[in-house]
Amino acid sequence: MLGDEVGEQEAALPPWEVPLVDHHAPGFDGDPAREEDLQSSLLFVSCPDFALILSRIPSVGCMNTTFLIRLSAIAALSLVALSSSAAAGRLPRPLGPGEQKLSPGVHVLDLVSREQGRPGYAHLPRIAITLPSGWFNYNGWAVNDGGPLSLAFWDVAKVYPTPCRWQGKPKIDPGRTVEGLARVLATRPLRHASSPRDVALAGFRGKYLRWSVPSKIDFSQCGQGYFESWTGRGWATDRWQQAPGQVDRLWILNVHGKRLVVDANYLPSAKGKDRAELDRIVHSIRFFG
Repeated sequence: MLGDEVGEQEAALPPWEVPLVDHHAPGFDGDPAREEDLQSSLLFVSCPDFALILSRIPSVGCMNTTFLIRLSAIAALSLVALSSSAAAGRLPRPLGPGEQKLSPGVHVLDLVSREQGRPGYAHLPRIAITLPSGWFNYNGWAVNDGGPLSLAFWDVAKVYPTPCRWQGKPKIDPGRTVEGLARVLATRPLRHASSPRDVALAGFRGKYLRWSVPSKIDFSQCGQGYFESWTGRGWATDRWQQAPGQVDRLWILNVHGKRLVVDANYLPSAKGKDRAELDRIVHSIRFFG
């Protein structure tokens, strides 16, 4: 029988106190060996601030100040370069429909243009992300590497009460607040969700949590063969999971008064370097316009 387990709760920490490498993350599906070695969200305010953050991390705290300033300058310069390109009108055109292979570099997603005639998104800014080689567009609102990694943006409407045996059960309306959605997602059965914590990403604050799919579940036993998460508004309509053991890292942000979910997810076949690549892409996100 499918259980209603919820993962061990994480301590809530301000964004500036969250360690870059989470060696104490609870294992999914009760397996403590499956640690996540992924960066947590941080709001980089300036080069010195970034250097100060890095200096507090045991693995890099012994490095000299010059190195830390140089490393922080690289992060700051990437933002400066993006801002300069936007001002000069040199950013690429927003991604459109289709599933084309993308060149490495900066790409733009304009979710407003992908809203499929549904109103209410006029003030949602465009999104710039920096991708390595081997990534693909997915209809202008998501990208993937053709393998275990994917990144998508959602305006969540309603949440499935249970992800597997969902048929005939009313969906949950989480309201329109960041906190309301985080609370509902964190209490869904079978997802082993972490406790939502305050976070900042690309200059916007919100909540962060992780959840997963049980590694031994049989999707054929679920309603219509789908393991469901939520329904969406605007550019995308329904989020279901792709495979047992899939992990989603969710940033629920308040972007100029609009709630936006950044869903960075990976399959069990993803190696540590794959997860690190996905994390770098998440932290390359910039909102503009």
